[in-house]
Amino acid sequence: MRRTTITGLTAIAMSAVTMLAGGFASGAGLGGRPPGAPRLQALAGREVIKIVGTIPGPLHAKVTAKGAFDADGYFFRKKASLIFPKGRLAVRRRLLSTSYRPPNLATCWFKIRQHGTFSVFYATGKYRGLRYGGQFWTRIAGRLKRTGPDQCGSKTAYYRSVTYEIGKIP
Repeated sequence: MRRTTITGLTAIAMSAVTMLAGGFASGAGLGGRPPGAPRLQALAGREVIKIVGTIPGPLHAKVTAKGAFDADGYFFRKKASLIFPKGRLAVRRRLLSTSYRPPNLATCWFKIRQHGTFSVFYATGKYRGLRYGGQFWTRIAGRLKRTGPDQCGSKTAYYRSVTYEIGKIP
């Protein structure tokens, strides 16, 4: 009986140590910074990233960052990366809501809105070690090519997508 009690207490103590070590290893005690990552004192505060695409498909959309750091670059869709001259940020998004307005048959205009959360989970160059997240929203407006009176085709005549990612860098 005594041996079972000691073994049980040892197991409880080991699991408590594991939980504490796991909390520190996750970066929770380091201000959201992973272990070994350099401190980014100069990069702190609110950051607004604007992504503007004018052509649907694989072409790169223009990116502008303002706030904690200012940079212009482009969005690489295949890897969901924001590429700037001094480094790149990899972004993961979680979509929470989508609303879609189908094309108006008289004008062939359509609109799509999305919003959710995002997180920067990887960074290189000047931004190495940067981790932050926040809210994003996207507005897409487009017009389909007309094929006749009150008829819209499937080809896009006009397209514009604007995404805002707003977050606070700790």
